[in-house]
Amino acid sequence: MQVRGLCGVRTGSGMHLRELSACGVRRQHMYLRNLRGTRLEHGGDIYGNKNIELDFSVNLSPIGPPQEVCRLLAEEDWTEILSSYPDSTYRELRQALAHRLELPEDFILCGNGASELLMAVVQAVRLKRAMIPVPSYQGYERALQAVGAEILFYQLDREKGFALTEDILERTDGVKRIAGTKEETLLFLCNPNNPVGKCIEPELLNKAADYCKANHIFLVVDECYLDLLPDAQHRTMKHALAGNPYLIIVNAFTKAYALPGIRLGYLMTSNDELRTKMQMQQPEWSVSMIAQMAGIAAMSSARYLEEARQAVQAEREYISGQLQELGMDVFDGQAPFIMFRSGKELYEPLKEKGILIRRCDGIRGVRDQSEENGHYYRIGLRSHAENRRLISEIREVID
Repeated sequence: MQVRGLCGVRTGSGMHLRELSACGVRRQHMYLRNLRGTRLEHGGDIYGNKNIELDFSVNLSPIGPPQEVCRLLAEEDWTEILSSYPDSTYRELRQALAHRLELPEDFILCGNGASELLMAVVQAVRLKRAMIPVPSYQGYERALQAVGAEILFYQLDREKGFALTEDILERTDGVKRIAGTKEETLLFLCNPNNPVGKCIEPELLNKAADYCKANHIFLVVDECYLDLLPDAQHRTMKHALAGNPYLIIVNAFTKAYALPGIRLGYLMTSNDELRTKMQMQQPEWSVSMIAQMAGIAAMSSARYLEEARQAVQAEREYISGQLQELGMDVFDGQAPFIMFRSGKELYEPLKEKGILIRRCDGIRGVRDQSEENGHYYRIGLRSHAENRRLISEIREVID
């Protein structure tokens, strides 16, 4: 069977794309070769896993969506809204974001979740080579594969809790591998890092931004979880945007406001030319009417983020302590999720009990090939009662 699309013909043996150059063909073939056998899992697959009562595989605000969004969805007359096109430039949403972020409106680009924006970045930059410290969010690798970019992985040290250190700037196998070239290059940094949950120190982030600017390397800092940390203002890289055209910050309403179903992300950069190119990679009306309204409603809550941060701190401390008492190796971090190592397999037994957690053994860079025993997992934070049930079920599994 053949499915004809805009770029070529898809057959049972693969897709052959008409490219403008032989180089483009080679890069596309490299993408397809890299993609074969690669399974990029995500949390939240409650659709493929039936009878799930509690989903700990996703990392969201533990207090649920803001009441302002819930009231909007319950009380609004949607007839006219659903039959109207959304504002393609999302003016009101951009104004509200600029006010909250204390940034010029022109710095902001919104999209259908952070995933769409990551794809827009790599397509707009026309990357040849990029670096990802691992373990990290698998979506970066997927975006880079889509454009056929060469991907260099920098392995974080397990003995240091997978923390990013200045070694990445100093060692020959670090960022130096993508510096000093005329080709477009990019570095991805996730802060706090997913799946480990550990933050990058502000001093190191600033050094990395300066290094990338001096060496013409685009730096994408993923801050999708940062708003749920009490010291988010101290850790964000927003202050460096105005003076660094190579710096790009990605964020979303998905995690901080527990709105994954809305699909609303935003990107910040002072680089007008790059932002225009990224916008050209997006479909028109990329942000739905419902997403725009929900985003504005979420930001109207005066206390939501403060309450969410308090819950993250309390529940992270509770679950980490309980897991350690059960003999788990818990990785230090600050994020609204926890990665740990268990000597016993937990995924299937918990799923049978209606609880879904995230397996991390298959995430690049997590598991040392020399390890014979143990399993790595990541769990999000939920209400205290739900977290207590999780601990109780884990205790039952390992006893």
